Amino acid sequence: MNKRLGEFMSNDKQRIVKELNSRMKEFRAALQDEQKKQDLQDNIPGLLMRFELFLPSQNPEEFVDGLYLYMNDEGEIANAEYYFRDMSDVEVISIPEEDLPVIKDLFDAFTMEVE
Repeated sequence: MNKRLGEFMSNDKQRIVKELNSRMKEFRAALQDEQKKQDLQDNIPGLLMRFELFLPSQNPEEFVDGLYLYMNDEGEIANAEYYFRDMSDVEVISIPEEDLPVIKDLFDAFTMEVE
């Protein structure tokens, strides 16, 4: 990492960049060695994919909103969040557990099969 850049980053940011660099080294090694690649893939504890749905907006210049849908490794919606983004800020809130079945029923067309 560039020392000057490191001086301006917070300790948390430096830690994150250090961990990312470590992971990238691990990923590069896995690309060079089929056994390392297989070990890496076999040891991933689970899969959670996030899809972003952009909802139609009457005034997209003022705000946009949408849903983040989280799919588990069975291809089912496991969780969802609602986001609202205006020109100055973004807010994200979890869909309440009692409302999650509505989201699942409405957007089940987005389920997928993961191999």
